[in-house]
Amino acid sequence: MAGAVTTLVAWVAVILPIILMSVTIFAEIMRPDQGMWTPRNLSLMFLGAILLFCMIAFPQFLGNAVRFRERAMWRSAIITGVPTACVVVYFVFRWLANLG
Repeated sequence: MAGAVTTLVAWVAVILPIILMSVTIFAEIMRPDQGMWTPRNLSLMFLGAILLFCMIAFPQFLGNAVRFRERAMWRSAIITGVPTACVVVYFVFRWLANLG
């Protein structure tokens, strides 16, 4: 039960950053003043795909780590959790900067 609750709480925490990251990447890539296949956009697509994968995988990895308590599962939760936390902190600071 603890693993399922942990997974659910983690999903609640990352669902908005996943949506915001997807929209931000899409908006940056589809800018009308640049071509879509520039090196900047290709690297943004690649980095965005990695970050989105980490944010999608993190809740499940964390729930399994809590449930089974194995070192390898905690390692995968940490590896995907660090980029996820960075994205969440980025959007929190971006939101706070827009308040003022």
